[in-house]
Amino acid sequence: MIRHSSFVIRISPLALGICLCLSVANSLHADDDLDDILKSSTPAATAPVEPTAPQTQPSATLPDALGTMKPRPPAGARIGTITLSNNTKLEGQIYTPLQAPLRVWIDETKSYTDLDLALIKQIDVHVLSENMEDDWRWLKEGSDQKIFSGKKYPNLELAYKFTFPNDQTLEGTVVAEIDIFDGTKKHPLALYKKYHGKLDETLKDLIYIQSITLQPSATTTTQNDAKTTRLPLIY
Repeated sequence: MIRHSSFVIRISPLALGICLCLSVANSLHADDDLDDILKSSTPAATAPVEPTAPQTQPSATLPDALGTMKPRPPAGARIGTITLSNNTKLEGQIYTPLQAPLRVWIDETKSYTDLDLALIKQIDVHVLSENMEDDWRWLKEGSDQKIFSGKKYPNLELAYKFTFPNDQTLEGTVVAEIDIFDGTKKHPLALYKKYHGKLDETLKDLIYIQSITLQPSATTTTQNDAKTTRLPLIY
């Protein structure tokens, strides 16, 4: 909240966070060191919210010639490719809901760091463990005794490697929704820390993001040195 004279201006934390994130990303370049990138990113003290069922409605729509509404990705969407674990490739504009940063848990520092998509060149999954788990259920409501249902379900634990434009990397875990617009339809996906399948499914039945490759924008040339090019991190 900002007070000026007799007026009070209220700025929501979300709006302020987005403004800060865009300001930080706009000042970074491909030749920045990883330490500088992390110092410029937003440290976070709280864990990310577990994603619910992906939203089916696009973030914005535009009317076509017949007056029907077509989806439109936000202005900050990145062109790229998402490869799934079943080798399916989705190409289009990639973004997060409300352009929120990815809240990454870094085990080495025991802390969260917010990374905007504008800071990232590629994301690769690392499968920490994969198991078929027994399905145990309470004997009855209010009981402290569990029984084995005789069924199993697949369970994955995943971590991710984030590659920056200067090819330096950072590894951590994240839980976040990732959307991709292929020009016609929005596909809501997710990055998981733990991925539980359904009963009687197998590990092969689980389909998750294997990698995300984001294209750089056109290089820009500085006025002082025509031979120097930088990759802007705002797209």
